[in-house]
Amino acid sequence: MTPTYVYGLVAADTEIPEELPGLGPSGTISIITHGKLAAIVSDVPADRPLGTRDDLIAHETVLDSVAANAGVLPMRFPAVIEEQGVVAELLEPHHDHLVEVLAGLESRTQFTLKGRYEQDAVLREVLAEDAEVRGLQETVRALPEDAAYYDRVRLGELVVGALEERRRDDAEHMLERLRPTVVDAVAHQPANPDDVINAAFLVERARQREFEDAVEELGREQAERMRLRLLGPLAPYDFVPAE
Repeated sequence: MTPTYVYGLVAADTEIPEELPGLGPSGTISIITHGKLAAIVSDVPADRPLGTRDDLIAHETVLDSVAANAGVLPMRFPAVIEEQGVVAELLEPHHDHLVEVLAGLESRTQFTLKGRYEQDAVLREVLAEDAEVRGLQETVRALPEDAAYYDRVRLGELVVGALEERRRDDAEHMLERLRPTVVDAVAHQPANPDDVINAAFLVERARQREFEDAVEELGREQAERMRLRLLGPLAPYDFVPAE
């Protein structure tokens, strides 16, 4: 019985980049093929359990390196199976379905766009455009701190609501601007109050430059009020079919 780590699946004729760092003690990556499929694999650390941040980074590094030039179907981290089970349990019984899924990803890769507000700039926008917020702020400034307690609470609620509405509008605007250049898009809920967008895009490699130029144009337009960060090319983590 030999435990084997599976990073993802590719077409059998895919060329895997050399010298990718493997998770196991050998530090090497190899492939196991069956029919039109191949599994990207390595050995597994024998002296400790998997699950560290470095393990996750190594997993993603292998997949993203392959995804830069080829279609790849990423496995969930951590994916360990007995060596003989890679074919018997994974590749052989699901061969035709997995070949079909990979065909849909072959010429495509994922990019992830994240954006965060410049808080001071966006607060100035809210004050300039929302008369109720502006008026309540002036009231709060004119009153003693104790006397203005409930007004301060109300002011905070109004500002939070205005920022949330602005965030939704800005995120939808950016998604609509980029959709003509992509195959598909998945928007995730922002994790932090200052976050505007966290969206994954499935992009045809032939249109990658067009997509990147569109993101760059958005970045120039929004430079005074938010910071955008584009990650990719990545393995299509957000576009793997549920089954």
